[in-house]
Amino acid sequence: MLDNELDAIYTRLCTTMTALGEADAPLFLARFALLATVRIGDADVVSRLVDEAARNLTPEVTP
Repeated sequence: MLDNELDAIYTRLCTTMTALGEADAPLFLARFALLATVRIGDADVVSRLVDEAARNLTPEVTP
């Protein structure tokens, strides 16, 4: 995928979530993730993508 295609997809995701509203954005993202998972069709790839997407988004726990 070219950079301009990736940018267009990102923009479309953001525009769609804005149109749906803040309350429905998480449901949209969950549905999108499930549909993408089916299309990817490889559980190992999807698991690695989940880990990668979560990286640096969760606060570090300090003892």
